[in-house]
Amino acid sequence: MADSIVTVEKVSLKYKKTVLTDVTITAQKGEVVGLLGLNGSGKSTLLSAIAGLRKTHSGTIKVEGKAGFVTQENALIDELSAMDNLKMWTPLSKAEIMKALTETELSILKVNDFIDLKVKRMSGGMKKRLAIASVLLSKPDILLLDEPLAALDIPAKNDIIKFIDSFKAKGGTVFIASHSEEMFKHCSKIYLLKNGASSLLPPGTPLSEALG
Repeated sequence: MADSIVTVEKVSLKYKKTVLTDVTITAQKGEVVGLLGLNGSGKSTLLSAIAGLRKTHSGTIKVEGKAGFVTQENALIDELSAMDNLKMWTPLSKAEIMKALTETELSILKVNDFIDLKVKRMSGGMKKRLAIASVLLSKPDILLLDEPLAALDIPAKNDIIKFIDSFKAKGGTVFIASHSEEMFKHCSKIYLLKNGASSLLPPGTPLSEALG
């Protein structure tokens, strides 16, 4: 589509045991796109390809704008504080980082509440919020999230969902690979990855039925 900010067309890609053979997906500005699939179906591999970190074997991926990728593992340094981790990802000064964390939509993530805490002492929710903030400091147009709610407590889940809704409301595009029905309620549309191919689920399709 001409107005798509991300276009994945007839993509095939092999990584370890993951094989994608026929994936076509589009996303417009301001959409939240869900990627549903069993473990090993290629959700993470597809996100890394959209981020430009992995090459396709055939087909095309076109991205209009800057993409930021938050992996499931969280690329953080355990021995460093939240601030020192953030400084690794941006040329911004400490004062500029604090301003972004407190005066923009990033304030929703509440990273400033634990800015001096070392990563090794953080909860899973703190780590996820910090990982998202580290990517958002570069002001991407497209946010790629791999299992953003995995193993988080309710307050952390609520903060991340609130942030995603805010990012979308300001015209940002989000891709979410997840197993969470709660997360998919916030998606504009959902694609199923199964047997190497993609299909757009009709609105209201039960996720358990789609996976079965």
